[in-house]
Amino acid sequence: MICIPIVDNNIDDALKNAEKALKEADIVEFRVDMLDDVNESAIEEMVKYPCIITVRADWEGGFWKKSNDERINLIKKAIECNAKFVDIELKEEKNKELVKFRDEIGSKTKIIISYHDFEKTPSCEELIKIVEEELKIGDIAKFAVMAKSKEDVLKVLNVINKYNGKIIGIAMGEEGKLTRILGVHFGSILTFASMEGKASAPGQIDVKKLKEIWKLIL
Repeated sequence: MICIPIVDNNIDDALKNAEKALKEADIVEFRVDMLDDVNESAIEEMVKYPCIITVRADWEGGFWKKSNDERINLIKKAIECNAKFVDIELKEEKNKELVKFRDEIGSKTKIIISYHDFEKTPSCEELIKIVEEELKIGDIAKFAVMAKSKEDVLKVLNVINKYNGKIIGIAMGEEGKLTRILGVHFGSILTFASMEGKASAPGQIDVKKLKEIWKLIL
């Protein structure tokens, strides 16, 4: 499965580009934290598309600088509206509360619990510990770490392989590009690809180029 991040700063462009992206990808990720102005009615429009709703906090490398309560309310709205996925940080203190909320209202939303390290790739043991912790909370574990070597790439692919179908694993940066190409082959449920040069993280490959590579090697 290919996911294209939607990184526009206004809702009209975001929805327009989501439609365009879904001609190439299976799903889009709305980076709600990148929007200049967002409210619950905007979330209602977004969830009409197959999507991940992400309101990434600034303390996790995102752009959300308003109150955390407002951020949580937007995530709750996405859950109420049965968004396909919502992404909630492992470090978010209310992540278990949000899962409980989902269960109590009978929402069909799948919850991704995510971890990011923009400096390095932790050891396999550390990554496994992170993934185990995430899977105790949500439906899908996600980690995105910074690769500095081929060894880092191997660590990521090994961990993805261990949790086939329950994980999204990515190594960011130029060294990590192989994980974006091979990750789904090893068990990652999706990979993120860019569209028209708009990327949400370093190392994302253009969606058309990614498909060409897959045709050749997979």
